[in-house]
Amino acid sequence: MLLKHSIFITIFAILYSALEIEIEGKDGGWAKNLPTVPSHFGDLTVYHVIMNIIIILVVVYSTMLISNMNLWITMYFIIAWFLIEDFSWFVLNPFFTLKKYTQKDIWWHGRQPWFLGMPMHNWVGLLCMMILGLINKNWKLIYSVFMMGSVLGLTILGAPVYHEWYKSTH
Repeated sequence: MLLKHSIFITIFAILYSALEIEIEGKDGGWAKNLPTVPSHFGDLTVYHVIMNIIIILVVVYSTMLISNMNLWITMYFIIAWFLIEDFSWFVLNPFFTLKKYTQKDIWWHGRQPWFLGMPMHNWVGLLCMMILGLINKNWKLIYSVFMMGSVLGLTILGAPVYHEWYKSTH
């Protein structure tokens, strides 16, 4: 069940990142030009707050209520979803791409330290996922990182095709 759910969470996050690219367009990046207002929670807009609540509700519902997983696993998948969605947004966005996944090119992630080519929040999220896997004493959670990474790897490989399609249709 955990490995199947890992694939579900990964595909859900990747599709959501494509939806965000559709919504934000070429001026993407923290809903810079969307008709939304600041939420007074740091850089988050009301758009981001609503989006985050929707995602958390869907992940909680799919893990705890449908699949009867515990709170630790639910937290694991919430973190995984946000890490995958954020990274996929850059991979799939034809105005950023993996080449521009840099501290210099991403102003909203550039304010934090980067380590080994990734913003610190990615490393913290991965560490939290590992800790939650250990707390839960479920090695399938640790293995699910590789399952999610495999689906994400296929997304990276297919991204140039998506970029071409996006540019030709928009």
